[in-house]
Amino acid sequence: MKRKCVKNVSKKIGILLLFVALIPLLYFGIRIKDAIWLNEVIANGHNFSDKFSYSDLYTSFLKGGYKEGRPVKEMAAELEIYLKRWRVIGLSDESGVFTQKTMELPIDLTYYAEPSRDSHITVELKQGETIVFLPNPQNSYGEIGYGCIGLPDYKQGWRCVRPFLKEGEYEELEKLPYYYIPLNDLERVYWNYLEDSLHTENQQKGEYEFFIRYLRYCDISLYEHSLFVSPDLSYPIWDTWDTVLLGGFIALFLAGSILLLLSRNEWAQDEKRKINGAS
Repeated sequence: MKRKCVKNVSKKIGILLLFVALIPLLYFGIRIKDAIWLNEVIANGHNFSDKFSYSDLYTSFLKGGYKEGRPVKEMAAELEIYLKRWRVIGLSDESGVFTQKTMELPIDLTYYAEPSRDSHITVELKQGETIVFLPNPQNSYGEIGYGCIGLPDYKQGWRCVRPFLKEGEYEELEKLPYYYIPLNDLERVYWNYLEDSLHTENQQKGEYEFFIRYLRYCDISLYEHSLFVSPDLSYPIWDTWDTVLLGGFIALFLAGSILLLLSRNEWAQDEKRKINGAS
């Protein structure tokens, strides 16, 4: 009787593990699907038809620039000037003037001296602090090089940007230093701003593709003017999280399969004993 009970428990646990294994597999599939879609969204924002070759602008003002591996913050001010000349973002209302716009930070923001969380922390802004999101009343979307509109680094997922001013600070943007911050932190800030500005779910859905491309505006401009192929112009199809999810699925699936196999062997042995005992 005890032996039968153990077999039933093993069988139930095995079946349960197989069902649980579907959870990480499902998340894995969804993440891969979303990553492929995001790559398509980003690709629609720029033209890959021509083979990339570095522009002569390197010799005129960047002294080798990205091609020579110069730190982005050393050439950020020069890049900002040229990107503003090519500006394609920024709209104005009928009056042509926007008021200064502020918002409360939805998360903590930490700026670093180098594109690494292990480097020196330069500025920290806390969740709930009111920051100046749009400092330029003539630009409804943002100022290149400030806030969310950062310059791409060589390292994927990092931006070189002037930090947000706190409400009440009126320092000129050009005097602010450049620091590094993870792109996903800026994405969370900007999407929170959009959610507060958009009043229906359909509006939010329609703005999502714009949101993805908009934070890569500098990347797109640099690519189109043959200055840099940003790593953020592609979204990673496979990352560490995918390895964890797939590994979890394999481990749970194997554990469940082994338990079911053991319970089945036990059942077969019991049946064999019954036959032998009857004979």
